[in-house]
Amino acid sequence: MKKAIVFLPVILVFFLSGSAVAERTDFTEPGLDQRTGAFVPLDLTFTDEKGENVALRQLVDRPTVLMLVYYSCSHICPQFLGGVASSLGNLSLDPARDYRVLTVSFDETDRPVDAREVKKNYIKAIGRPFPEDSWHFLTGDREDILRLSRAVGVRFTRQEHGFVHPEVLIFLSPEGEITRYIQAPKYSYGLPSPMMFSAVDLKTAFDDASSGKVFISGTDVTPLFCFLHEPANQERFYDMLKAAGAVTMLGIFLLFVYLRSGKKTAP
Repeated sequence: MKKAIVFLPVILVFFLSGSAVAERTDFTEPGLDQRTGAFVPLDLTFTDEKGENVALRQLVDRPTVLMLVYYSCSHICPQFLGGVASSLGNLSLDPARDYRVLTVSFDETDRPVDAREVKKNYIKAIGRPFPEDSWHFLTGDREDILRLSRAVGVRFTRQEHGFVHPEVLIFLSPEGEITRYIQAPKYSYGLPSPMMFSAVDLKTAFDDASSGKVFISGTDVTPLFCFLHEPANQERFYDMLKAAGAVTMLGIFLLFVYLRSGKKTAP
């Protein structure tokens, strides 16, 4: 009787957790497959922050750095984009002539209004005048997003509250060839300043992209991942805790009654 009462809350937790919604995936697992020397499909069409449809070939007309994130992220993506913006402010190159920045959301539910809000924040974070046309924030449909993701080797996993994905800069030549990857530096939690990229590394990467020089990393470095802090099905999780707490209190009460009745019937 005592064992049945004690283990009742545990059984209830397992029963409730079994009804949780399963994780939905776009790839088998999140990761990064560096594909330097490959070409991105420039025929892909996305929607910019103004709501205008643009093909990649219209934008990749100079050395370009590409980032794949999602605009509703509240985890690592804001630190990543903030670090890029701050680093662009230290770059000696002219963005109107020497390079372009493209940020693409792999969440097909993101819309141009979301892109506009995000762009406004990070253009300001550069800290100096920056041409609006030199950093585009794009949205698109699922098919084009997945084609681009596969072309550059970025694998992401969709969960109930967001995505798990690598944070990486992908450099493209004006012909759309992938010339280099620069992974985000490891982020130290609790620090107010965003992650930073070396201005020297960025300039070298843009210069190499301009000449079509492909840089192949000799080491296989695990990328920094953007991941979720809260458990999936967070509301269900808290409901489980409340139910388990109620059953525990009931179990304690029944155990108390059982022990009291045992004392009364003892000879």
